[in-house]
Amino acid sequence: MVAVMPFKDKTPSGGVECKKYRKYLDADTTAVSSPGAAEDKVQGDSSFEEFMSLAGNGGRWHVGFIFLVYIGGIPSAFMVLAYQFLGATPEYWCHVQELHDANWTTQQIIDFAIPRKVDGELEGCLQRDYNYSLAASLGYEAAKENLDLITNVVNGTVSCPKRDFNHTEYKSTLVTDFDLVCERRALYSTTSSVAQIGMLFASLIVGYVTDLFGKRRLVLVCYIILIMCGALLSMAPSVEMYLVIKFFESVSRMSAAITEYILVLELCSNSQRAYISSFGGIPWSVGTMLLPAIAYSIREWKYLQLVFVAPFLYTVVHYWVLPESPRWLILRGRYKEAVKVLKSIAYWNKRTLPCDEKLMEMVKSINIKDEDTEGDKEQGSGKSLVRRGLEQLQELFQSRIKTLRTLVLFFCWFTTGFVYYGISLISTNIGSNQYWYMFFGGLVEIPSSILLWPLIHFVGRRLSLIGCFVLCAASILGSLGVGESAIWKTILSLSGKFAISASFSLVYLLAAEINTTKSRTLAVGISSVVARFGSISSPYVNDLIGDTNPTAPVLMFGILSCISAVLAINLPETRKAILPESRFDVENIGSGVKMGNYESTGKTESRDTPIK
Repeated sequence: MVAVMPFKDKTPSGGVECKKYRKYLDADTTAVSSPGAAEDKVQGDSSFEEFMSLAGNGGRWHVGFIFLVYIGGIPSAFMVLAYQFLGATPEYWCHVQELHDANWTTQQIIDFAIPRKVDGELEGCLQRDYNYSLAASLGYEAAKENLDLITNVVNGTVSCPKRDFNHTEYKSTLVTDFDLVCERRALYSTTSSVAQIGMLFASLIVGYVTDLFGKRRLVLVCYIILIMCGALLSMAPSVEMYLVIKFFESVSRMSAAITEYILVLELCSNSQRAYISSFGGIPWSVGTMLLPAIAYSIREWKYLQLVFVAPFLYTVVHYWVLPESPRWLILRGRYKEAVKVLKSIAYWNKRTLPCDEKLMEMVKSINIKDEDTEGDKEQGSGKSLVRRGLEQLQELFQSRIKTLRTLVLFFCWFTTGFVYYGISLISTNIGSNQYWYMFFGGLVEIPSSILLWPLIHFVGRRLSLIGCFVLCAASILGSLGVGESAIWKTILSLSGKFAISASFSLVYLLAAEINTTKSRTLAVGISSVVARFGSISSPYVNDLIGDTNPTAPVLMFGILSCISAVLAINLPETRKAILPESRFDVENIGSGVKMGNYESTGKTESRDTPIK
């Protein structure tokens, strides 16, 4: 059954003649405006856009649906960007058990046993090579005066298996509880990368799963898993268990996000997608801004984790209000359920519909099947998951033009994921306060979202994407020319984030607009996979390479942005194109060639919102 918002069925039944209905089709979707012409459309071949426009495009239902879906961007930002706060790294030094047992003070242990770097900071992974049992028996003052008796190797140091941490600022973090420093430092970066690995895995499978089971069912299951895993993370007994749970939490979160994203794309009109694309990312930005304030107030990572996952409890309402995708229902021949979704939307939007017989005629006449749909039915549903995936993936490389566009988009996706998360988490390397840097990082994304709308509306997708990459590269590489000024480094880095945040919207948009209904979810998922390779790499680049050479990550971010700007010239402009429904449409998108039931000429636009 398809769960949708309740409505009162005012449709005539039996042999009663269908009533005339008012202004079925919106002007921005079709030229049909009179009831008589609309009646003819119902009786003839129809498009999905015409079918959905009967229920209205922009009423109360759409406002509530869009709000319900995209409000989840706030806690999603918590879950993805929180590792700097959950795993905050305070000052640390070697734990010398013998001196602790002798009741030496912390300051005495540091002064006596811990060497310092050239800049005066503690050498947290090394201790002086002393006979600490003898030093403990002599006492602090006597040991300082008789170093020759307790020294094993002059000026020698050795590594230590355990560390002590300064808990003045943080009561507990992932780093302090699981000792994620020194030789275990890579595990700290992995706590962030495993989230991206989970998102990568979700991107790989979500298209197949939704194709088999539908979007609504997947979203409901994923949010249950997400909430359970989010709570279990706070109880993880080891970092290894934490990584396993984090993986499943990330898979469920990303699967739900991609699926809801496609639902919004399919249930909203072309004109609505313009606003959704520009403003739909604002909840993520708000979450990014709230994150440091929450983290500053709660300094124990287990409690902080619970606070981050708690907002997802709102998704319980999805059970009653989240509809199934009408496109998917029609592809599966479940016409009655597709009509039920339409009637629910029409009720809340206060639109009058024709009788069920007319609606059923229209939904059965809709042609949204790809050429391979009938072949799939003939071969049956027993086709293996791998085979289905390979066949759909093959569609991205069916010609030289499609192959070139796909490879260029893949590179742009990789760069966007790599640079976005790299800049978001680079505050330590550029000497900025991580709380303020995260706050302003979210703040600059809001004007980025707002200014994106006129750009994609008047300038177009391709030129906007090129401009974003150019601005990002100029800002990031420019930060190398300001010396040691942390303020200017922060300003330029945030300017780069302003630009790369907009490019995230654009690469999602392009990936969605050049694929058919059958392969759209998979195409967005596979493209997102490529981005995840970049976002998986960024924590290691920042934490490991950036520790030894702070300029190296900056150079990598800037150079990749430059290359992407050049390659993006090869992408098509889809500003005036409708969502394609066949391979022919995909091949000719943006060319002015007639596509489906529409001319690709000027009034129809389709834009969507990114999932970060």
